[in-house]
Amino acid sequence: MAVTDLETLVGTEPEDPVAGRRRQAVRIVSLVLWAAVVVFQTAMAIISPGAFTIVLAVAVFVLCAAMNAQIVLMLWTGNRNWSRMAAKLHGSAYLSELNDLPNRNYLLAEIRREMPRARETGHTFTLVQVSFDTLDEVAERRGAPFCDRAINALTELLKRVTRQSDFVSHTSGPRFVVMLNECTMEQSWIYLQRIPATIAVSDGRMMYEVPLSVRLAEYDMESLYATDVVRDVEESPPLRRREDLNEKRTWTEAA
Repeated sequence: MAVTDLETLVGTEPEDPVAGRRRQAVRIVSLVLWAAVVVFQTAMAIISPGAFTIVLAVAVFVLCAAMNAQIVLMLWTGNRNWSRMAAKLHGSAYLSELNDLPNRNYLLAEIRREMPRARETGHTFTLVQVSFDTLDEVAERRGAPFCDRAINALTELLKRVTRQSDFVSHTSGPRFVVMLNECTMEQSWIYLQRIPATIAVSDGRMMYEVPLSVRLAEYDMESLYATDVVRDVEESPPLRRREDLNEKRTWTEAA
């Protein structure tokens, strides 16, 4: 979400700093004047007690309290709205708008945190990229809604097979990256056994199989930049699992 969408988030435009200080000064002066009026009316009620002066003093006091309560309420509401806005901006910076998974920014931040720990402890981590390399071709034949369902199906699959100690990130379009903490490339094959070669997606009438591509990269303990680590997995050659799909052909077709 862009920073220019502040009005959409909080319902009002961001306040100019000079105008904000001027408005704050007006509120302080108003508070002082109201306090002076209350003190004056209270003094008059004490010096010249009477029903009229007492009622007038009470009315002024109630009016002053109401005005200041309104000011406090406006300030509290404004602070709450901007806090909500900040939370939304934070979420938009680290969450994918498509499926609320951590996005590429979060993945890079997590890698920056893990690299020093991996070098210190000697326990590396492995990145697994799972993607639809042929999704553009599939979109030409099946349409964009079919591709959206394919991405959603892959999202649910990765959520289901990934441990809580690891996490799935949606880096872009049809690409997802799973970070396997304290895991070498050899150990990652245990995780890869849970990922099928294809994923079945429905077009509303029948099921089609969309092939998945898997790429692996292990942190080499030398890279200093998180972008280099992600680039390693993005540029690594894809792995494809070969499976016998003869039995599945009775009810599915290749997309």
